[in-house]
Amino acid sequence: MPYSHLFKKEKILCACNNISIGKALEFIKANNIQSVQTWMDSKELPVADKCEACIENGTDNDGVTLAAVLSQVKQGKL
Repeated sequence: MPYSHLFKKEKILCACNNISIGKALEFIKANNIQSVQTWMDSKELPVADKCEACIENGTDNDGVTLAAVLSQVKQGKL
């Protein structure tokens, strides 16, 4: 997978809520999350409720966004 080094489980996906990719993966799979909007509306693992970095550019401006992680899960790559 190209850019697989960006999708390490310990990497922070949402800095405002201190959510790692690993924590996000568990949540997505356990709750069968199918859209970013459903994920953002969730009260169980809030994301993007304080700033929008994880939606638009990624916490480190690296393109690792909510949509990118969700897409990787849907494709079975994560």
